[in-house]
Amino acid sequence: MTVREVFDLRKQGKIEEAYEAIRPMYAVHKGKYTTLCMFWTASDILKKRVLEGRLDEAERIFEALLRILPHIEDKEGRALSSILHEAVLLDREIKTFSMLDFVERLRVERLSEKDWETIASPAVADTLGHPIPSVAQQLLICAFHEIEEEPTVDNALKVMPLLQEAVHRHSHNQDYLLRVAMVYRIMGEREKAAGVYQQLLRRYHDSGLYAELAELTDDADQKAALFCQAIRNERQEKDRTGFRLELARLLIDRDGPKAAYELQKCVTTRKALGFDVTPEMQQMLRQLSGVQPVTDAAQQEFYKKMAEKYATKK
Repeated sequence: MTVREVFDLRKQGKIEEAYEAIRPMYAVHKGKYTTLCMFWTASDILKKRVLEGRLDEAERIFEALLRILPHIEDKEGRALSSILHEAVLLDREIKTFSMLDFVERLRVERLSEKDWETIASPAVADTLGHPIPSVAQQLLICAFHEIEEEPTVDNALKVMPLLQEAVHRHSHNQDYLLRVAMVYRIMGEREKAAGVYQQLLRRYHDSGLYAELAELTDDADQKAALFCQAIRNERQEKDRTGFRLELARLLIDRDGPKAAYELQKCVTTRKALGFDVTPEMQQMLRQLSGVQPVTDAAQQEFYKKMAEKYATKK
């Protein structure tokens, strides 16, 4: 049988037959077309083995594909792109698969423009109708799941080349910049992480960004100002509860009436949602017993003044 005939089998959907036919040929002759045929038939089998639940075999084939890849002509990057999609597939299906280890071995400069393009076709959108992220972005998402589970400097360094390329291509992408801030935090570079949040806040007045920047801030007044901004920029009262509690913690020994206001809002919202008042909130309520909360108007004025104070410190 010739290599051309093996490719014909593949085109006919006879995946197993093509794979079994090319293996002995590749074992004795690793020519240009034999190697190319071995790569694509093995790629077919990998996907088939995943569907069959034969995950150990699928992972072994993936490692073999990584060894073959440098030896095939891949000017358009189709083979590498296939590898990237297969890495995402294995990460989803195999708990022990390490995307971080794969990304560390990846030559980022070889990714094609298509690898960075969002898959926007409705035909392949997810179940909610959202476009699927580019395969490069999917690699980052998978890698950062591992980093969140084990936030070490070594793991952060593994993903940096891919993350740096992502930011280079999309310098204002909020998700990418948040991941940069996360890496800085892991590395203990708090000032650099804070700088990223400040950069983002110049474009996005997102309540979560204010709260995350507050976590990096040691100055109590500035921290309080940031939580005030988080409260002002969050539309849903139920989602303000955490910010209000943080602000109450900061104010309880400094301005009881304002702390009482925030704590009262927390308690009212939790009860309306059917949640119990936490032991910490109960202790704070006892500490503020007899303290009259400020009015809504007074607290709104406080938020405004604190926001102005934060603006002067940027």
